[in-house]
Amino acid sequence: MLNLSLGVYVGGFLALIGLLICIYWYIYWEKNFQGELLTEGFYSVVRHPFYLGFIIFVIGLAVVLPYYEARLLVVFTLAVMVVYIPKEEEQLLKEYGEKYTRYMEKVPWRLLPYLY
Repeated sequence: MLNLSLGVYVGGFLALIGLLICIYWYIYWEKNFQGELLTEGFYSVVRHPFYLGFIIFVIGLAVVLPYYEARLLVVFTLAVMVVYIPKEEEQLLKEYGEKYTRYMEKVPWRLLPYLY
C-alpha cells in the first residue's frame, strides 16, 4: 500500500466531493431550469450550490497540492465569490422579485448552512 500523507487523502476527498457537487448541480440545472427560479434539490439547502461545490473543490486542490498557486486560487475564488454573489442576488431580485425574496427567507444560507 502506498504511504500517502493525510493531506493527500483529505484534500483528495474534498476535491472529489466538490467536483461531485458541481457535476450534480450541472445535471440538475440542465434537467430542471426552464427560466423559472429553482428552489428544490440543493437549492433547498443553499442558494448557490455550484459555488459551494467549486469552493470545496479548490480547497481540496490546495490541500493536495500545497503550493503557493493553489492557495492563491482559494483566496482568489473566495474573494470573487464574496463580491459576485451579492451582485448576482441583486440581479435575481430584479428578475424574480417577491418570489426570490420569499426564497431568501426560506433558504437563508448563501453557501454554508448556519455560517454564510
